[in-house]
Amino acid sequence: MRELGPFVLLLCACGAAVREPSVAAAAAPPVTSAPAPEPPAPDTLTTFDAMAARGASVAPGMHEAARKEGAVGPVDLVKADARDTCVRVAFAATAPVTAKLVDHAGNVLAANDAPATDGILGPHGPVCVRKGDVVRGLTDASGVHVRWLAWEAP
Repeated sequence: MRELGPFVLLLCACGAAVREPSVAAAAAPPVTSAPAPEPPAPDTLTTFDAMAARGASVAPGMHEAARKEGAVGPVDLVKADARDTCVRVAFAATAPVTAKLVDHAGNVLAANDAPATDGILGPHGPVCVRKGDVVRGLTDASGVHVRWLAWEAP
C-alpha cells in the first residue's frame, strides 16, 4: 500500500501541468496588426469532456497531456522536453479533415485514412518522439475549427 502514495502524487502532478491562460493575457487589448481572432467553436463540436471520456479505452495507462483548439494549424500538442515520449491524440473538427501528427521536422507520425470530423491518431498504438522533439497536430483544411486532446505515456 505504501508504494501507491508516490504513484498517486505523480498522477496529481501530471494533471496540474494543464494550464489555463492568465487573466492578464485574456484582458490584454488586441493589437491592430495582429490577425483577427478566431471565431468561437460551434456548439455542435464535440466537447473536450466527451473526448476525454474515451481515454480509458483509447489510451489506457496514459494521462491527459494537452487540450488545444483553433482554426489555424500546426498546433504544438506535446513537447518531449525531459525524455522520449509517446502519445495518442483525439481530434474533433467542424468539417471533415485529414488530421496528422507531425514532429518538429514535419515528418508524419500518424494520420487518419480518410477525411473525418473526429478520430484517434495513432490508431494501432501510441506514436513516439525523442527527447527534445515535439508532437504537432495539423489538418489539411483552412478555416476549420479543430479540438485536439492528447494523452501521454507516464
